Amino acid sequence: MIITGLWGSVSPSASNKSYLAVILVLLAIVLAPAVVAAAADWEVRVGDDASVEILCRQSPVVTANYAFWDADWKYAGAQMKLDASSTGPKLFSGEVSGLGLKIKGRVVSLAANKLKYTWNIEAQRDLTDIIGGGLEFRPVLDSPSLGKKTPEPVLLDGNRGWSWRVSPRGPAVVEFDRPIANVYFERGNKGQIRAMFVGSNVSKGGQTVSMTVTLPTGGAIAKTLAERYGPAETSKWYSGALPHDGSPVDLSFMNHTPAGKFGFVKAKGERFVFEKGGEARFWGGNIAAYAIYVDKGQIEAQAERIARLGYNLMRFHHHDSMSWVGRTVIDKGRTDSQHLDAEVMDRLDYWIKCLRDRGVYVWLDLHVGRMFKAGDEIGEGFDEMMRRGKTGQGTEGKGYCYFNDRIEQLMKDFNEKYLNHVNKYTRLAYKDDPAIMGLLITNENDITSHFGNLMLRDKNNPYHNRVFEARAKEFAEKRGLDPAKTLRTWEPGPSKLFLADQEYKWNRRMLDALDGIGVKAPVSTTQMWGGMALFGLPSVAASGIIDVHSYGSAEALSVNPRFKDNYVSYIAVGQAYDKPVSITEWNVPYPAVDRFTSPLYVAGISALQGWDAPMIYNYSQRSFERPDRQGTWSTFSDVAITGMMPAAALLYRQGHVAPAKNEYCIMLDKQKLYMEASHPKNMASLRTLVEQSKVTIGLPDTKELEWDRQTKVAGAVKVITNTDRDYIAPGQSFVRSDTGELARDWVKGYQIIDTDKTQAVQGWVGGENLKLKAVSFNIATPKAAVAVSSLDGAVIGKSRRMLVSAVARAVPSPGGRMPMLSEPVKGQIRISGPTGLKLAPLAGDGSELPGIELKYAGGGYTVELPAASGTHWFLLTEKN
Repeated sequence: MIITGLWGSVSPSASNKSYLAVILVLLAIVLAPAVVAAAADWEVRVGDDASVEILCRQSPVVTANYAFWDADWKYAGAQMKLDASSTGPKLFSGEVSGLGLKIKGRVVSLAANKLKYTWNIEAQRDLTDIIGGGLEFRPVLDSPSLGKKTPEPVLLDGNRGWSWRVSPRGPAVVEFDRPIANVYFERGNKGQIRAMFVGSNVSKGGQTVSMTVTLPTGGAIAKTLAERYGPAETSKWYSGALPHDGSPVDLSFMNHTPAGKFGFVKAKGERFVFEKGGEARFWGGNIAAYAIYVDKGQIEAQAERIARLGYNLMRFHHHDSMSWVGRTVIDKGRTDSQHLDAEVMDRLDYWIKCLRDRGVYVWLDLHVGRMFKAGDEIGEGFDEMMRRGKTGQGTEGKGYCYFNDRIEQLMKDFNEKYLNHVNKYTRLAYKDDPAIMGLLITNENDITSHFGNLMLRDKNNPYHNRVFEARAKEFAEKRGLDPAKTLRTWEPGPSKLFLADQEYKWNRRMLDALDGIGVKAPVSTTQMWGGMALFGLPSVAASGIIDVHSYGSAEALSVNPRFKDNYVSYIAVGQAYDKPVSITEWNVPYPAVDRFTSPLYVAGISALQGWDAPMIYNYSQRSFERPDRQGTWSTFSDVAITGMMPAAALLYRQGHVAPAKNEYCIMLDKQKLYMEASHPKNMASLRTLVEQSKVTIGLPDTKELEWDRQTKVAGAVKVITNTDRDYIAPGQSFVRSDTGELARDWVKGYQIIDTDKTQAVQGWVGGENLKLKAVSFNIATPKAAVAVSSLDGAVIGKSRRMLVSAVARAVPSPGGRMPMLSEPVKGQIRISGPTGLKLAPLAGDGSELPGIELKYAGGGYTVELPAASGTHWFLLTEKN
């Protein structure tokens, strides 16, 4: 027996039988089935938007948001904000602009387990016959952190609130100080409770309402995130540390030039390889929408910057999104959607040329947001498509393409024209350019989860419904399935078998057409995306690449994997056994405060798992002039994310994190795959393994589907059939990779990366003294990402050239404008290394600032942060 800790393990003496007996008793208690959460596991937290969140074992089991409506359910736009500077009672303010309501309030602690909210609501005018509003609560009824027999919430009498018996020590109770306008389950859904404390008729003037939230006895009030971060003294933060057109370090040496010099990229098992030999590993981003059709000078400058930041792959996305992008590769001036825009194609050609010259490969999407027009002569069914999505540029074909032969043919015709286009700068057709490493047939366009419902009879699509129902009837009759259940697309069961069959066969026809025109690069059909369950995986596994989209939110490092999934665990649903995985979209989007922790987190787990091509969404979807505001979907100007990208690129591309030693395959049968909607949220095995060992998904041979095959695994792979099993040791509050290089403590909320060539800490590291192999971190800033990375290939301790990256919060300047203001990381780093090194601060454009002499003692150097004003990056390098 081994008792395991975050940094090591202890083996008790075999002779100490009484000690072992105690341990065995404790393990029996921990492993006992149907464990009910103790009161100490319960917390309540006030949100930054003055909402309320109840957590069980660090997993949210009740969330809430403000929701108000005018007459006829017109949304009224509620906005609330907690005053982060308030001490004592937590103050908040906001408004409901659509109703003319001004709101001020406070939250106070009444007991260790009880909060009281008070709203002072000022109506600027009389309101008559509105719907009203208040808080909408979302109990997570199926949360794994709750006992399986937890009863459903119940409403309190007299519109006073609701109660949920979640613990033997008492319920969680939300109770108002007086009867309010209405408390009800929305459409009878026990997982959606509306507490309407503003009613349908409101007189001009003020009213006050209060609410208490009570946890089971022994529960606690968690600190708000603002309290944990402390004051944001932005007047002392750095202004514009990262220029939009500069890179703090030059990592272009990692790229071979030109891209494509080793031939086409090929899929070989779960890996990408080059045609002429060698593994192909890509760290990438997205160039989308308005970023494609830009000045050629911007293209040249950004291609250079992209390579310097450590990227070697860019995906071109929203190239055809005609409804909202000014100019696209499809000529928007035509009455059809079948002609290419020569000027936009020229810019795309130039992008590809400039990127390949710098060793950056290209991924091309074929269909994202194309709008079909009357001139496309779709015929029957076009009118109903126009009713659903009519814009000035036509209507989308998502979902319809699976049941409309004309749309399918139009998509094939575009693919042929696009891929046969000859780049005027490389003189290669896209299909013949080995720098184009991957293709996507259609973006976020599946029917197993998202667009199958569009074909139902109540969606007013009679033509497509007739085709859909005829195919469903034929499928059900041939396979002995219930025809009615085969049409119930919104629930697991026979419908998912039918939809998977339709999607797979469409995918095969599209893939065969690409083969027919001579495509040599690997192809993805569509994605696992939008939280879809695993019944979507078999049909996308028809292609050479399985693609995944996954978006995270703040505090991912604090998620308890025993009970809750996060954005990294969702990526694992795309890793079918013996197939390569691309991640064409991942992000923890601005303004998530701790987005700076995401690059190293994604890079580390991707390297551990062997995921092949992570791509941030986006590098940019706007043009590249100096931005006036930080956009949600353009990370190129965001110091919080791009500031940590060089460290992440080094870690991932140079193999600083070793692949997992052990491999598990979660083998799904038909019941779990199609009838139970397996998903990370109900798969403890996947959640608890993904940060430890390699995990893949095995698929069944289902008799109803003639094209699927039973997954056969290699002998060393451990097969899992129990998806409920927890693979983290009992009583342990951290997860550690089987290589010993990655560890995440979800209670403390930080991650450690401890390899020979990258040593980093990130998350809530303030006040912790963290000693790694050759670097010790004693960071004072409450939450930060700090990394030491070898640049010369030598291990830290012997390296004579190291990059130090230290990034924390970043916010816009007052008024929400640029430049970004970024928090200096404070603390101390002790780095082992040879004599004769100096610390050279790096400006955001890569220029070296005056060097700093460091005292060499005890085999290393002590770096005091901030070591220089205005920058987050430093070189520990040889003295001149």
